[in-house]
Amino acid sequence: MKFSLSALVAAAAVAASAAIAPASAGHRDCTADMAYLNPDHDGTIDWHEARRAAVRLFHKLDPDHDGTLDRNELRGRVGILSIARFNPDRDGTLDKHEFLALVKHRFDRANPDNDGTIDCRELSSLAGRNLLRVLK
Repeated sequence: MKFSLSALVAAAAVAASAAIAPASAGHRDCTADMAYLNPDHDGTIDWHEARRAAVRLFHKLDPDHDGTLDRNELRGRVGILSIARFNPDRDGTLDKHEFLALVKHRFDRANPDNDGTIDCRELSSLAGRNLLRVLK
């Protein structure tokens, strides 16, 4: 088989970009998220900061002010299985305590080193992005 130099260069470029892509996949700039969630600007989000953001979001998502979030109010943030898991009274909604239990679970999942804080690297992980859905 005969290959031209340009075809070999193109193939090498494609192979190099494929090798680089997984290293940067899933990472994103978390500067804006940190600015919103980290009022003390220490570069990490602790449970108190996450809880404060979750309570703010709870009230924002509860426009009817009934003290609960139903499936429609949680759409795109919490799936039906998570609602069922964190809804021990099985009323199909999450009250503030149930919602905060879900947020705490996601916070703990996003904190694999168990240091009590979420840094930018952890926030950029899949678990960190799941946490962000219930904080912003």
